[in-house]
Amino acid sequence: MVDSITICGAGFKAPTDAELSGPLLLQMVEDMKVELEDHQQSWREKGCTIMTDGWTDRRNRTLLNFLVSCGGSTMFLKSIDASSHVKNATYLCEAIEEVIQEVGEENVVQVVTDNAASYVAAGKLLMERHPKIFWSPCAAHCLDLMLEDIGKLEWVKSIVERAKYISKFIYNHALVLSIMRQYTGQKELARPGITRFASNFLTLKSLIKSKAALRRMFVGEEWTSSSYATTTAGIDVVNCIFDESGFWTPCGETVQVTEPLVVLLRVVDGEKPSMGYIYEGMDRAKEAIRSIYAGDEDKYGPIWEIIDRRWQNQLHRPIHAAAYYLNPAFRFRDDFKADEEVLSGLYTVVQKLCTDGTASRTTIQLDKYNNREGAIFSSSMCIEARTQLQPGRNICKLKILKFMAYAF
Repeated sequence: MVDSITICGAGFKAPTDAELSGPLLLQMVEDMKVELEDHQQSWREKGCTIMTDGWTDRRNRTLLNFLVSCGGSTMFLKSIDASSHVKNATYLCEAIEEVIQEVGEENVVQVVTDNAASYVAAGKLLMERHPKIFWSPCAAHCLDLMLEDIGKLEWVKSIVERAKYISKFIYNHALVLSIMRQYTGQKELARPGITRFASNFLTLKSLIKSKAALRRMFVGEEWTSSSYATTTAGIDVVNCIFDESGFWTPCGETVQVTEPLVVLLRVVDGEKPSMGYIYEGMDRAKEAIRSIYAGDEDKYGPIWEIIDRRWQNQLHRPIHAAAYYLNPAFRFRDDFKADEEVLSGLYTVVQKLCTDGTASRTTIQLDKYNNREGAIFSSSMCIEARTQLQPGRNICKLKILKFMAYAF
């Protein structure tokens, strides 16, 4: 802002408060409306997803935010004050329905909310009232809940608590923190993640990377000559740092087990559309965890049980299976699995979206897609684009499939 003002020179006259809050603000609103017209046009061409999120502001008001996502672009639509309402399934469903009518019901493919019980009930009610619209829980929230559940396992909980104890001790004492940074080359132990529970496991990973530096630190003169070295807390931390089997070994195991889920969490919480990657990502995460334990079901079984419980009861939806099937990056790989679950999800989506007589045309297009027939699906340009372009932007999709893929 300052650079822009200096470009104008010494004669620049700043707008008044009245101008900023009046005509200039109104002009900005109009300019933004024009800019958003392109977004709104894309809803009609490609379909869209409505996303809602509740939060409480500093005045303790309960607010609901509504956003519209289409083709990787997200637009904030509005925020409503729900403080005077009970946020039960009926109210939430009606609030979402109001937004659906504003966006255009014919343009909405999916509604995404968090996993609170009231939102889950609202989602079910919404699909009953609007048979062509899918409801899905937030993938990032579901993955965070998986990490939370894994964090409740006794052996994992113990390691996370000990890691927090070490981190808090170091960061709560300026001298100890200074010594630590000296030995780690200014690298930090606390690693903020996408979510609170992801942060816990990223901190464990950071501790492992700094293991050698921390051991050198706690035998160095700077530490041993400090007053903290003789405190109970200081002695406990040192004992933990040099406890190979009791701390570092399970710490490494925890990081290995949770890393596949943290990686997937980054994918679904990123800027790019991720619907076409969730189904495959969950399979990859589970297989990675099984390989860590060399196929020993007694060890990987409890982790899989946690993942499956959240996946089957919350996150797994037909729309995820369809998006997986319509992602050329996976569909045309030799190890692609078109099992009954995937095909069932695909045709459930086709039946819901194609109620205007286009189901048969879609089936024909799917056959061409599967068999890589015609100039569109068999061209070298299309084949090259399979793994290089995001689903929905891939040039080898026909009209109906493109609509479905963009919506995902």
